Amino acid sequence: MNQLFYVGSYTKKGGYFPKINGEGLTVWSLDINSGQMRKLVTHENIVNSTYMTKLGEDLLLIASDEYFDPGNILAYRIEKGISLLKLSSQSTLGTATCHVSTMNGASPMVFATSYLDSKLSIYEICDGNLMPAHFIYEFQGNGPNKDRQEDSHAHCAIVSPSGRWLYVCDLGSDAIWLLDLKNLTGEESDLRKIILPPGYGPRHLVFSEKHPLVYLICELNAHVLTLRYNEKTGILELIDDIPTLPKDYTGLPSASAIRLHPNGKTLYISNRIHNSISVFSIDQKSGKLFFESRFNTEGDEPRDFNIDPSGKWLICANQNSDTLTSFELDRQTGLPKHDNQAIEACGTPVCVIF
Repeated sequence: MNQLFYVGSYTKKGGYFPKINGEGLTVWSLDINSGQMRKLVTHENIVNSTYMTKLGEDLLLIASDEYFDPGNILAYRIEKGISLLKLSSQSTLGTATCHVSTMNGASPMVFATSYLDSKLSIYEICDGNLMPAHFIYEFQGNGPNKDRQEDSHAHCAIVSPSGRWLYVCDLGSDAIWLLDLKNLTGEESDLRKIILPPGYGPRHLVFSEKHPLVYLICELNAHVLTLRYNEKTGILELIDDIPTLPKDYTGLPSASAIRLHPNGKTLYISNRIHNSISVFSIDQKSGKLFFESRFNTEGDEPRDFNIDPSGKWLICANQNSDTLTSFELDRQTGLPKHDNQAIEACGTPVCVIF
């Protein structure tokens, strides 16, 4: 049995990715039994496919990042698993577009986050076609890290499970911006600010599937925060703070990706300069995190990783070593089972999606 997955890569040099070997967006096949990976198709015309998401099973949305120029959101119809038919594209009107996410439903929405000028662009989508940005928000703020927090830097936007609230991680101002999707006006008054500890640099978050909790990875100190989620108000309350790197690590923290195992029992977090993935079990009664183990990604700069829908394989994108690695997981516990099973060449990979 084979599972298809998509890998985005950098193909054009930019300010924070000077080393470029990417071919474009590539489609891969994963052998579920062995963990072996095989590249099937390369879509060379997609420049700097920084982040990807799917809307349903057949619509792929891509954040195409031009770094110094406004980025784009591209909408493609997936045909026969490997062919991509371009349907539409829209400018994000922001620079260094680093994330794209969606909200399903009768009126699907798309959210694009741009890092350098800290913009959030919100789109409606009709029959697979992106409409021009309906709302654009620009965030303001800073933090104590003079090198990384000189200004606001929006890093991702995630919709709550109910579809009511939108949370925007702001690495630059140590905050999460909260928007009520049922009452958007496009004005600054739409924004509420949830303040986090100074110097943490919130990057990405995921919602617990079983508890009213959010797990947030902070890039600048590589801590994972647990926050209690109030569905009625949207407010998040910090209840736990755990480091993901070893106590004796003296290098620069640089947490990158956070993913839940499909069974909801395990949380994975990657750290780039340390070239590792930390594993946390999740208490099924309380949702509390407990550190379990840590393993080397067998590559340099694990920018992103993802877990296949069956829960058996984790695929890691090692940006600087131009490799993908596969690791076997226990489907029942969600914990790592063995060392890496396969390593394949892939130029400057930065995003993995199944």
